[in-house]
Amino acid sequence: MGRALCAECGVHRNICVCDQCAPIEGAPMLWLLQDPKEAGHSKGTARIVDVCLPSARRIVCRSPEDLEPLRRRAQHTRLGVLFPSPHSTPVEEVSPGEIREWIVLDGTWRKARRLLLSNPWLRALPAFHFSNPPRSAYRIRKAPTRRHLATAEAVAALLDQTAPDCLSSPLRNAVSALVERQLQQMPQSIRHRYE
Repeated sequence: MGRALCAECGVHRNICVCDQCAPIEGAPMLWLLQDPKEAGHSKGTARIVDVCLPSARRIVCRSPEDLEPLRRRAQHTRLGVLFPSPHSTPVEEVSPGEIREWIVLDGTWRKARRLLLSNPWLRALPAFHFSNPPRSAYRIRKAPTRRHLATAEAVAALLDQTAPDCLSSPLRNAVSALVERQLQQMPQSIRHRYE
């Protein structure tokens, strides 16, 4: 007998959080550039963004050709990359609507940085960071610090700053549900490390 997978997000029904995802209206266009190894990860939160933001587009970056349509789009659309760098601008300083479309990198910090560095056109776009990010609730994967956010949390914080009329709570609710459902599936001997 096959595994019971959700038809919408493709993960096991025990950890599916589609029931917690509500569509978010009025959000700016969002592009998720995803490391290929992240695409099938059950703890990944890009699928939450897919369900909550139907207008978002996810590109699994297996080769530079995968990004070519977006690179061409960047030539005539004001795009911003959400990724901290020495020259990035705080998101909090961006006026609503100033950046028409956002690019969010999805993967481990190392892989996201590699994706950015291997695409000079991405590095040439304006980069942004959170000067005071919210505390992450996503404790089921290792992060450099508690100030680093899961992809869906970063998107929620981005919407809070750049599209204040959008209700970002569906993203946060789904991340919280994912954490709890993942913890419920763990043996107690492992679960206590995350609680």
